[in-house]
Amino acid sequence: MTEENKDILKEGGIRLLTSGETELAKSVFGSTIQYHTVWIHHGSYLPFNLQDEHTAMTPNGEIYFRNEYRDDFSQTTDNLQHLFIHEMSHVWQRAKGMNVIARGLVSWLVSYRYKLDGRLLSEYPMEQQAQIIADNFTLQARDYSAWRRLRRNNIITLDGDISEVVIRKSYRNVLRGFPW
Repeated sequence: MTEENKDILKEGGIRLLTSGETELAKSVFGSTIQYHTVWIHHGSYLPFNLQDEHTAMTPNGEIYFRNEYRDDFSQTTDNLQHLFIHEMSHVWQRAKGMNVIARGLVSWLVSYRYKLDGRLLSEYPMEQQAQIIADNFTLQARDYSAWRRLRRNNIITLDGDISEVVIRKSYRNVLRGFPW
C-alpha cells in the first residue's frame, strides 16, 4: 500500500465510492450495502468545519473525512483502510436500521475498546461493533503482524488475550452470521 496519495478531490468535494473501495467493502459486507449510493465527502459534516480534523463521521449513510480523506482508500495504508472499513460499518449499521445519528451523538463519550467474551456482534454498542468489524478486517485481509502493529498504535482496540490462535477463533465466534 502506498503511504500517501495525491488527493485530487479538494476539501468541500464529494464523490461516490471507487470500484476498488467497493470491492474492499464487499469483501467485508457482501451484498448488504447499496454501494452505488454511498457518498464520500472531503470535508466536515458539522457546520463551520467543527468536525475535528482527524475524526471521520458517518451520520447519514455518507462518510465525511477531513485530513484522513483519500481519493481511493483501496490504494492506501492499513490504518486508513481500517478507518474506511470502520466508517463503512456505520453505513452498514444504518442500512440495518440502527439510528446512527442518535448513537453517534454520544460516541465521543464511549470507549472503542472491547473484549471478545462470547457475545455476538449485535450485543456490542455501535462503535465497538464498527471496531470489531474493522479489526477483524485487518486480521483477515492483511495478516497478524499488521493487526499487531495497528494494535500497538491504538488503532485496534481489543483487550485481553491477543495470541493469534485465540483471536482468530474469537473473531469467528463474535462475527458468526455476519453480515446479516
